[in-house]
Amino acid sequence: MTDFDNTTKSYWIQTPLRPQLVAVYTIIACLAVLGNGMVITVMLLRRRVFRSFTNRLILHQSVIDCVTGVVFFVWRVVLQIIQKPVFFEGNIIYAQLICRFITVDFFVWCMNVTSTYNLVIISLERFMATCHPVKHRNTWTSVKLKFAMGTAWAIGFIYGSQFVFMFEVNEGYCRPAQLETGFKVFHALAGITFEYLVPVIILIYTYSRIIITLTKKSANPMNGARNTTNKAKKNVLVTTMLIGIMFVLCWTPTEVLAVYIQLSDDWKTPLYDIFTSLVACNMLVNPVIYCFKYEKFRSELSKLVLERCRRNRVEDGNTISMSAASSRMNTNRMHVGESS
Repeated sequence: MTDFDNTTKSYWIQTPLRPQLVAVYTIIACLAVLGNGMVITVMLLRRRVFRSFTNRLILHQSVIDCVTGVVFFVWRVVLQIIQKPVFFEGNIIYAQLICRFITVDFFVWCMNVTSTYNLVIISLERFMATCHPVKHRNTWTSVKLKFAMGTAWAIGFIYGSQFVFMFEVNEGYCRPAQLETGFKVFHALAGITFEYLVPVIILIYTYSRIIITLTKKSANPMNGARNTTNKAKKNVLVTTMLIGIMFVLCWTPTEVLAVYIQLSDDWKTPLYDIFTSLVACNMLVNPVIYCFKYEKFRSELSKLVLERCRRNRVEDGNTISMSAASSRMNTNRMHVGESS
């Protein structure tokens, strides 16, 4: 966090990041990159298996979370370790850029919101596929899927642009912008509504409707021949629902804290580091869910690992055979020389 009460007239230096936080942030970022990187690798190598719209959105989710892990590490570890002077003299443009884009976790929150709305798109796609299958087949195309993915990025960066105006250079120091109480209340309510309440409401509505629809279909004896298909759909549903539940668990404390900070101006609360770390954990839990709950992904991952192990054994066997053959050739040559 930033010490806004320091009024030295030479340089204002960020409070050094505690080693414990450096370790926690580094672990979170590494797990996010490695876990989502594994998901990306499996889905790209098994592109034919994971070619459905849902799986392509899940792949997109992993790409977003992997990038978010890198951005989180750069903003929370690298830029914090590099002691940035925030007392600015002379170049006001440079001062504004550092204050509004670097001091604030601008890109971190842009990526977080992008990840959130990609989850929303996944839930809407599952809702259409389950509750309105005919309309889903007729309307969902690759072009519209790409447009939906782009929309998630656009929403994230448009929403994140508000953070540029939350801080300003005041008397040479980067400080929270002075806002009237009414605007603070409006900003806090608008933030929690768009960032949290809207996604949660959509997730609850779509998954509730999906569960009701699948329950009715399973209760109909005429659908007995579709049990295998319904089982696969239910597995995807359970996977995506768990992702939505983890989003709620990881984001709720931060949203409550955000309202408190906006209304109290207590920007130095240590809970900010704790709760935003919890939000960051949301980007690393999805690969864990895929490994434990998504049967298709777990199956393809196992096949890739087994294929790799078999390939290594074959290569090792070939190496031994070549060595043995070489030694035999040398032995034969010696015998020939002795006979001559």
